[in-house]
Amino acid sequence: MRLEWEGLVNARDLGGIALQGGGRTRSGAYIRADHPSHLTPTGWGQLRRYGVRTIASLETGGLEGEEAIRSNRPVVPPADLTAVVLRIPVEDATDTSFMDRWARTGLWGTPLYFSEALNNWPAMYGAAINDLARAEGPVLMHCGRGHDRTGIMALLLLTLAGATVEGITEDYLLSGRNLESREPRSVELLEGSLRQAGVSAHEAIGTAIDVVDDVWLSRAKVTEGSISAIRADLAG
Repeated sequence: MRLEWEGLVNARDLGGIALQGGGRTRSGAYIRADHPSHLTPTGWGQLRRYGVRTIASLETGGLEGEEAIRSNRPVVPPADLTAVVLRIPVEDATDTSFMDRWARTGLWGTPLYFSEALNNWPAMYGAAINDLARAEGPVLMHCGRGHDRTGIMALLLLTLAGATVEGITEDYLLSGRNLESREPRSVELLEGSLRQAGVSAHEAIGTAIDVVDDVWLSRAKVTEGSISAIRADLAG
């Protein structure tokens, strides 16, 4: 469900995605987007009228100085917006072997790294899931482009809600298409990376979803209450 909030190009509600066994996810619970700093005053008004109560900034941990500011730009909402802003780390820049493998090879903006990230940092993602489940909704979650950090968290929420692999994949691929107005080669670069790896987006997303089993949820310390809350919010 694309949201036309002035200034953003990649904002959408996670409602309307196919669920296993039939039906679709509910709207009004979780929204994903590019960075709210792009919003115009009109866009902030549209966000306010949508009822957003929490803005969750999905950040890269372990950065300092200018690099931290560049990667984790703080959100500065208008004074009349009462939404709570959460800063939630979902990846670790101090993990040099991971960064060498993915961040410095041009593969960062693809779903190819998702499964390894989930296996490397279960506690970080588990804490993020618990934070999002507790947050007052509607919850807007974002990173810089609304593509990668936001993409992996959307995958986790939709997986817990029981969405289909096809639905989660289609949601992921929408970001590249939406970003083309700002980044004309976004789809081309993604498709080229996947083709070079010999993996489809569906396969990469499916591999990441397979990581999220009961053992992983236990390692990640995702609570039963969080799982129930996410399912209630997204699947009813």
